[in-house]
Amino acid sequence: MSSQLVPVADVVRRARIVSPAPRAMWHELLRHDPYAVPTQTPEWTNWLCRTRGCSDASRLYEFPDGRSLLLPLLGRGRVGLRITEESMPYGLGYGGPLVPGGQPTEGEVSAILADLTRRPVLRAVLRPNPLTAAPWAAAAPPGTVQVPCLAHVLDLEGGFEQVWEKRYRPGARRDVRHGAKKGLDVREGLDSGVVEAFAELNRQAVERWAKQRNQPLWLARLVDRRRGRVGQLASAVTLLGPMLGAWSAWLDGQPVAVNVTVRFGGQVYGWLTAVDKEVANRTQAGALLQSLAIEDACRAGARWFHLGESDPRSGVATFKERFGARPVVYTALAFERLPLTAADRRLRAGLGRVTTLRSKHWSERP
Repeated sequence: MSSQLVPVADVVRRARIVSPAPRAMWHELLRHDPYAVPTQTPEWTNWLCRTRGCSDASRLYEFPDGRSLLLPLLGRGRVGLRITEESMPYGLGYGGPLVPGGQPTEGEVSAILADLTRRPVLRAVLRPNPLTAAPWAAAAPPGTVQVPCLAHVLDLEGGFEQVWEKRYRPGARRDVRHGAKKGLDVREGLDSGVVEAFAELNRQAVERWAKQRNQPLWLARLVDRRRGRVGQLASAVTLLGPMLGAWSAWLDGQPVAVNVTVRFGGQVYGWLTAVDKEVANRTQAGALLQSLAIEDACRAGARWFHLGESDPRSGVATFKERFGARPVVYTALAFERLPLTAADRRLRAGLGRVTTLRSKHWSERP
């Protein structure tokens, strides 16, 4: 798709907007934003466009003072009509603008938010890097749907020795040492064998989750197919290869755990994990692989390790905090012409009630 100038009005008149954003400028701004995460790269956008049915709606903002900001943005639609634009779609990483020096001015924030409110779609979403989200939430215009989120981020300053001694909790260090003594075959690298191992572990997880939630297995499998975790990983091997890091643990030739990261510059994003829960609990394979991924990030000179979203007070959140990751509460912004976020919340709540009623029904059967 060729780039074209986009008409602007009101506060947005202060910026010239080019969409899709030119790749040369995209790479230039990536080099000058110290907070740039892997999911803000054009490679990530290209991958999603090729594998997830998205279109590149990225926007380059050129301001009169010579500054330029770039917003990775992915469009989705039906029958030729674009319905949503998101930076980034839920579950596919963080977005938000790339900013020289990492700190936008108030005027730049206002201009970009004003532009998003005017997009001709049912919903435009800004889901920024949790470390840089505060100014965007503070400037959200009236009518913005603000969605609270919880992420976990590990500070890697000082290198792995400092992280191990000062940020890991004693229990995490104990688990990693335990895992190293359990005779696991630990492999670094991502190939078709690791993808197959991930697929098997993911299948086990889907069945486990369905049982825990008293959810019909067919429904759990349908949800998993829509998430497409296995397909995402398989396609990423070819399209994102140099950005990926992967560790897998095996016992007696059987996969126990897989941990996949995405890397760019000073940031690492913990992307996909899957474990055989019973064997992993016994061998602490998950803890060992998590620590190896963190150690690798430190060795590569990364500044931050993003461990992704978590439910408050969940077992996943506790696991991340054992490795020194701090909880970061931030806000995603949605600009909607229809109440899609509220409808999604009602749908999730309804599914939760169905699961609860199903559980009660079976527990009360004679």
